[in-house]
Amino acid sequence: MGVQFGETLQSEQQLVAATLDEVIADLPDGLSQFVRSELAEKQILAGVVLAAAAPEHDSAEDASRRVALAAALELLQIALNIHRLLLKPEKTDSIDNMLLGGTILAGDYCFSRAAVLAARTCHPQVVTVFAELLKDISQANLRHAIVSDNDGQNTITASERKAMFHSGASAGVLLAGLSDEEQAVVVRYAEWLSRQESADETRSLDAGAGESFDSMPPRQRERWRELVSSL
Repeated sequence: MGVQFGETLQSEQQLVAATLDEVIADLPDGLSQFVRSELAEKQILAGVVLAAAAPEHDSAEDASRRVALAAALELLQIALNIHRLLLKPEKTDSIDNMLLGGTILAGDYCFSRAAVLAARTCHPQVVTVFAELLKDISQANLRHAIVSDNDGQNTITASERKAMFHSGASAGVLLAGLSDEEQAVVVRYAEWLSRQESADETRSLDAGAGESFDSMPPRQRERWRELVSSL
């Protein structure tokens, strides 16, 4: 299924894609192709940020900041995918030995550029949320590097996805300047959506979500509706 955002989300999603293209284009051709192959087809993580980070009174600067944060989260996922691949010895056979060292550098490059994009928000709390996410997920991946069974790997992936949805929404609502109560509602809905996505049960907006959807601010509710309709 392709992404079918509403007009505003669609235009911002295109800006996210353009930002990622610009970052990846700075790599040598071989590595850029490898990194590009790790781009998420639907880029739901970017959508989570774009949905959560829209303030009631929007501006071009607000949009620029949430696009940067959305791109940062997608780039972080790419970096994690690359490093996770390299942590699995059986996977490295598919990578040309001449590019193996470069691939490691590509993962590190994506991590560093993701951090730069997060810093473009010029919001210290947002940067802190992003840094904590990076630290927690990196540590979890290292702890589970020796996990070889499929069930264990699926558990790691689901936990990582939930953490990224949670942090993306948590950082987004800070950019939107929502009240503490509004922030909690939006983040709670993002966590619910991460579980629905993992279970491939995103067809219903509010089934099982309790009052989270109806209780969130109109601007966020409108954007979540656009996002979920694409899933």
